[in-house]
Amino acid sequence: MPSLVLLAAPRGYCAGVDRAVEAVEQALDKHGPPVYVRKQIVHNLHVVRDLESKGAVFVDEETEVPEGAVVVLSAHGVAPEVYRNAAARNLTVLDATCPLVTKVHLEARRFASEGHTIVLIGHAGHEEVVGTTGQAPERTILVQDVEEARTVQIPDAANLSYLTQTTLSVDETNAIIGVLRERFPGMGGHRARTSATRPRTGRTR
Repeated sequence: MPSLVLLAAPRGYCAGVDRAVEAVEQALDKHGPPVYVRKQIVHNLHVVRDLESKGAVFVDEETEVPEGAVVVLSAHGVAPEVYRNAAARNLTVLDATCPLVTKVHLEARRFASEGHTIVLIGHAGHEEVVGTTGQAPERTILVQDVEEARTVQIPDAANLSYLTQTTLSVDETNAIIGVLRERFPGMGGHRARTSATRPRTGRTR
């Protein structure tokens, strides 16, 4: 008996990165080369080389971009300092930050304004973690794994929030949150709907 087979369109990276790649291509069409891109838009050498062939120039920091040029910010998001540096250099900024990351940034700023300590679950040095930490660096504590969740010291556990890097796996994140909840029972939270791994945000009530 014949079966119906549905073939999903292949996608090598998430929708947020796909959107950012399109932003670079649209910028090249509108402004012409060169268009500068802060950090690699995607960890895929083929895609990066293709964009370079069209006139994209990848840089590590916005301070490397010539004054008055066009710069695209990658999907991973950036700290507020990057926008200030770009403004000081009179750059035309095209923000390709993933909407899911933007949501996490807004939550970080809200939690900080309410006087909460923020536990950020993620990997040290990851571009997204650097950008999220930059929203409230004085109130953010990074937890990378279950072992760190078991030992992290929270200065004010009665006012505790948590955020996660959006690209973590569900299982990895759940395990870390589970340990934190055991240690800090008052830490409630809701799950933010995402296109891939469901990053979570939460806070004590």
